[in-house]
Amino acid sequence: MNRASRARPVLVIAAIAGSLLSAVILSSAPAQAAPHAEDTVLIVHVSGGSSQLRTTITRADTPNVTVRHTFGAQHAFSVRVAAADEAATVARLEAMPGVTSVEHSVVRHFSAGPNDPRLSQQAAYLNAVKAPTAWQTQHGSAAIKIAVIDSGIDVGHPDLAPKIVSTYNAVTGSTVITDAVGHGTFVAGVAAAQTDNGIGVAGAGYDTRLIGVKIAGSDGSISVDDEVAGIRWAADHGANIINLSLGGPDYSSAELTAVTYAQRKGVLVVAAAGNQGDTVKQYPAAYPGVVAVGATDSARTARADFSSYGPWVRLAAPGVGIVSTAPRAGSQFFPTTSGYAEGDGTSFSAPLVAGEAALLKAQNPAQSVAQLRLALIASAHGYQNRGLGAGQVDFAAALKHVPPTTNPTALTVTGTQDRLELQATSSAAEVRFRIDSDPYLAPTPVTGGVATVNWASWGFPNGPHTLRAVDCTTYGECGSSGAPVTFNLANDAPAVTSPAADSTATGRFTIAAEHPSGGGAQLLVDGHVSGFAATSPYSFPVNGTSLSDAQHTVQVQLCSTTGDHCGGPASPDIALTSASLHPKITSFSPARISPNHDRVKDTGTLTFTLPGPESVVVQTLDRAGAVVRSAPLGTLDPGPHTWIWRGRHDDGSSLADGSYTVAIASSHAVDGFTRLGWTSRTGIIDVHAPTMTKTTGNRAVFYPYKDTYKDAFTPRTTLNDAGTLTLTVRDAHGRTIRTVSAVRAKGAAAISWYGSNSGGHRVAAGTYTWTFTITDAAGNMRRTPTYHVSVSAKRLVTTTTNVTARADSASDSGGTKPSCSYASRSQSVFAHGLRLVDGCSAAGFDYAFARFVFTAPPAVSYKRLAIQAYGHSQHRPSELMTSVQRNDGGVEVPGYRKITFAGNQWYTIASVPAAGHVTAHRHSAFELILDSYYPGRNDFDLGYARLRITYVTLR
Repeated sequence: MNRASRARPVLVIAAIAGSLLSAVILSSAPAQAAPHAEDTVLIVHVSGGSSQLRTTITRADTPNVTVRHTFGAQHAFSVRVAAADEAATVARLEAMPGVTSVEHSVVRHFSAGPNDPRLSQQAAYLNAVKAPTAWQTQHGSAAIKIAVIDSGIDVGHPDLAPKIVSTYNAVTGSTVITDAVGHGTFVAGVAAAQTDNGIGVAGAGYDTRLIGVKIAGSDGSISVDDEVAGIRWAADHGANIINLSLGGPDYSSAELTAVTYAQRKGVLVVAAAGNQGDTVKQYPAAYPGVVAVGATDSARTARADFSSYGPWVRLAAPGVGIVSTAPRAGSQFFPTTSGYAEGDGTSFSAPLVAGEAALLKAQNPAQSVAQLRLALIASAHGYQNRGLGAGQVDFAAALKHVPPTTNPTALTVTGTQDRLELQATSSAAEVRFRIDSDPYLAPTPVTGGVATVNWASWGFPNGPHTLRAVDCTTYGECGSSGAPVTFNLANDAPAVTSPAADSTATGRFTIAAEHPSGGGAQLLVDGHVSGFAATSPYSFPVNGTSLSDAQHTVQVQLCSTTGDHCGGPASPDIALTSASLHPKITSFSPARISPNHDRVKDTGTLTFTLPGPESVVVQTLDRAGAVVRSAPLGTLDPGPHTWIWRGRHDDGSSLADGSYTVAIASSHAVDGFTRLGWTSRTGIIDVHAPTMTKTTGNRAVFYPYKDTYKDAFTPRTTLNDAGTLTLTVRDAHGRTIRTVSAVRAKGAAAISWYGSNSGGHRVAAGTYTWTFTITDAAGNMRRTPTYHVSVSAKRLVTTTTNVTARADSASDSGGTKPSCSYASRSQSVFAHGLRLVDGCSAAGFDYAFARFVFTAPPAVSYKRLAIQAYGHSQHRPSELMTSVQRNDGGVEVPGYRKITFAGNQWYTIASVPAAGHVTAHRHSAFELILDSYYPGRNDFDLGYARLRITYVTLR
């Protein structure tokens, strides 16, 4: 909040007579005694006529069962039974002849609304956020407190006094928080005015209490150190939620530190996004963790035109036509003395959200700040693509995102093997189970008060385990776990089916295993994981070439089907002897070839070594494992050998592009036993050159002087394959002056040239040609056509100039109330002047003004604008301010200047960034405004207006 946000308040003059209290009353047969809290009511449905009904009632009317109502036409009656006897009674009733069903009697509630007489004026926006619906189940709690850090509060207001638990004035250090501005009183009423008290308005937080913290002076100005002190005081004195309906575009480390301090103490900070109507970040709303609240309009269909917006805004609430409390003595914002007013702004959207948060906190006081934020944001909806974050808040939906305060009970585990049934009794929407310290299982819906899930225990070790459960909302927000239960697992181990124990294997072989009820499994060789299979029967390929020629132990261990748990029981050790050959591929280069006869990577060389004499066949296998090329090399001596891979079939025809396995398969027989060996590498065939599309940069101009303005030339293209992209630049004579290469992935790619030659010196200004070349890993190459680029020797120069206009050249001038605020040429001492006069009441927000439109010089960019005025004030002091028109049609008030000198001189009224304030036609418009801030006659005799422009040109 600052004086720049002052706006004419809309007075509320209408009220509702009477109350909005309404009720839905359910009636039935003559009422019996109401059931006790520990009793259960059942409704018994009977087939047949009235005689069957009478017979069943007679049999049911026992000492433990009390008949409450009879519904003859419906062939039904109701009974009351102690909760402890419920299950047995239901079973007995269902077994009676003629009984068709037994149902639990559901509970209904009176549907009542608050009786605050001005509620009808609030109804549209409160209904839009489903506040009345939420109030049916949650009224908040006096233990939850919202700290309104603002301009103060009228603590004697009858709609606020019972709600205020403590006060603090950060400006004076006292407890007096008199509100002369009115903003804080209004905000407090929106958040938590006394609700259902028969007077005034209803507060969003219903029974929530208030902490009043004053941080503003009597004129509404705020010093950030007072704000910091107020935030820290509120965090230290019991605030659960802090509302900050204030802000500005300037970052403050002290303010951020105070906000972080509050958040670490468990306080949720809610802040108004601001009324600038643009995407400029406003603080404190834009700080991390703060709930930044934008505003929706009165029709509840669009963003309010004044609301700030952007990716930093978290959600929104209505901000137009908000009705709330106002100081009874009148105030700067709200002159009314009725105690109530109407206002617009994100300042009043934020406390709606603060009140909503208080309801959520009351629903589960143990919630963390993060959980509160999640519930608020996850339940907001609508207003997509309007820069309002998750959308407009929904009180009723948010309550459904509050983690339950209950715990599941009666946890049971049925079974000890494979698939177990986990069960818990719960009153929540869903339950999540947890085994030991593992992550929680997926949510399980609660049906009939019970959550049941079948849990596959494969992969967990046999023995004792712990089961825990938590209650959760439908959306997955969970509370804390209750008491755990212990259960035991006794799963069967998998069995190895082949090879047989104590057998000998060579080369590539398979280990097979099975488990009677499925699950996954992993292969362990000498205790090391050597493979995984998801389903039984299991098949594990093993390459004996990678094993030592010795005896090994083999086990298969039970796993989950996903392999993330492999701690289940294991099969007994199987002894297996590996007796294999051990050829070794030492290199395969290039592994990616392009056999297109261009002599660039047409072939790949496979180099391998043999530890002894072996008969060798080089095989090429496709992706399916089929042999597509077999090249016998005969018996080779020990040592290194090479083989050329040409990417062909046995008949010499070319293989298709793709990935292949190139393998050395070897054998050697000794004493009647043939040992085998196998080793492989992956090879790729690719004869197609990459393509380049959407190439940009032709005829570009850049300025390679290091001043951040188009210093580099960055042409772009789109690649259909990865490779080395090369930019080649040539001069007018075709001589290559620079090449720049880089490896680029498939997709959008770019390379930058900074205007230097191969020696690192900046090239002369002129026109150059350039091409892109892409070369893939197989050596396939493609080049673009020749393009052009121009190098300029110009650089950026920052310049400041003044554009001056005589006062009488103003495009418009005058005042909002001619009787006391006006602009006069005749009263000016300047021949071409304009005297601005404002003697109106400060409470009326009337002013005199003069509007000017300046044309800025041509430029690359504009950096800053300073609005200046030349003249004097005859009746000191006076206050001159300016409003600047933005390109989006909005208006902002960037600054004020107190005029204290009678002599003529130049005054700088305000300075703003030029961005957004200079149009495409180079126009910039502003008004010089003389307000009625100081009592008495305010005036300023204006001789000239001037726009001081700092801009950047190329020279």
